[in-house]
Amino acid sequence: MALPKHTQTDPWRFALESLENSGRAVLVFVVDHSGSVPGVTGTRVVVSDTGFAGTIGGGAAEMQLIERAADHRGDPEIFRFRHTPSGGGTLCSGIQDFAIIALSRNDQEAVQSIVDTLEHHRTGILRLTPGRVEFKPGETRPHSFSNQDGSWEYLGPMGLEDTLYIIGGGHVALALSKVMATLPFRIVVLDDREDLPTMAANSWAHEQQVISFDDVGAHVDDGDRSWVVIMTFGHAHDRQVLEGLLGRTFAYLGLMGSKSKVRQMYAAMLADGIPEAELEGVKAPVGIPIGSHTPEEIAVSIAAEIIALRNRS
Repeated sequence: MALPKHTQTDPWRFALESLENSGRAVLVFVVDHSGSVPGVTGTRVVVSDTGFAGTIGGGAAEMQLIERAADHRGDPEIFRFRHTPSGGGTLCSGIQDFAIIALSRNDQEAVQSIVDTLEHHRTGILRLTPGRVEFKPGETRPHSFSNQDGSWEYLGPMGLEDTLYIIGGGHVALALSKVMATLPFRIVVLDDREDLPTMAANSWAHEQQVISFDDVGAHVDDGDRSWVVIMTFGHAHDRQVLEGLLGRTFAYLGLMGSKSKVRQMYAAMLADGIPEAELEGVKAPVGIPIGSHTPEEIAVSIAAEIIALRNRS
């Protein structure tokens, strides 16, 4: 059979529109995975009579699951796909467990709540069972999946759990926002300059604020979901912001600048009594060493460092 047509619409928005128009959509959701697979837990595709939206990693598994969903009319089911290095022309060798659920207008309220939550860059908990699709906005929790004696349950987060704070709204911040907007991060840009052209041009950040750097700590949340990159327009401002954030817990705290700039700044801070232990946790200079010079190259190096650290956690 011919595959349905792919659309770039967000899969949950596509599900809502499909339910409103035809009353039918099928959700294919990765509820669990192990090993090397193309689509990890939480990825999803929605299939309707007019097409499909989203991805579960591509390749043979996605093609087979989309075909299966297009014909799905019965009760929700769990389908296991085993990847082998020779299967489908890939080198993957892991397992994906998929929930295949025919959505109906009874699920419209939950899907609408998911769409609203995602569009407002908030979070919530998704619950999938053989009986229904449920969503609770405003909370989050790690992915979990249980499947015993034909009774199964998936619980997991929806929305942007991680926030990237870019402090300094210049050209590198603009480039970094563009790169990170393709990843599951809420992006907040902070600067103390009014009417900054690069902030006006930044359509990728979810939030931008003009603040006083004296009060920067009040605008940045603590925790292992907060990623912070300092890239203000001068050494004095970099130090001001860094001192305002030292001693707090973040998933990542990075400072942009040359090695000589970092050495000079650290020497001055140590001389003024800043504990060396507080500086040791700062990624400085920020980014992986790829010989970057342009804002776009620097943005790629920073994004790569953040992704590498996030995927190890």
